[in-house]
Amino acid sequence: MVRFGRDGYRKTSLAQIARDAGITDAGLLHHFRDKQQLLLAAVEYWHAQLDVRWRRVSDSVRDAFRCHLEDTEESLRTPGIVELAVVIGAEATAPEHPAHEFFRAWQDKGVRELTERLRAAAEAGELKPGLDFESIARECAAMDMGLRWQWLTAGRSFDLVAVMRAHLDRLMRAISRDGEGL
Repeated sequence: MVRFGRDGYRKTSLAQIARDAGITDAGLLHHFRDKQQLLLAAVEYWHAQLDVRWRRVSDSVRDAFRCHLEDTEESLRTPGIVELAVVIGAEATAPEHPAHEFFRAWQDKGVRELTERLRAAAEAGELKPGLDFESIARECAAMDMGLRWQWLTAGRSFDLVAVMRAHLDRLMRAISRDGEGL
């Protein structure tokens, strides 16, 4: 994940990954038939970890936003994760990229799940009625990826979690029935 995140898919070689892992090229190829299979395994592993963490979240949108901030803090302590999300995510926008379908499905799933969570929270009285739930979910996804890209591009020169927290707090104040933020 670190190598793919730092160098991207196209510039990463299996030989580099084997050296990073302290094994031979043949040893790496014993477990993964090619670079594409290795990339997909890394991305699937990373996303499976996110799915496990997401299951701990209550139905509350406020709690979900707080947990997202905790997950972001955790990801900043894991080398290569933010880079992997940004670099491979950007590369995977090309339909011919080996991870294109995975990232497209993952993005659709994330927007769909947040849309459903927002709708359920409105029905439960946590959020204002009549909101455009899908637009809010897409805004959240765009802000998340955009801020991560800015953070990497700016050389990690600002507090990513603080900026995310400020955005989610403003959003929660605007959409919550009680008008309170995080």
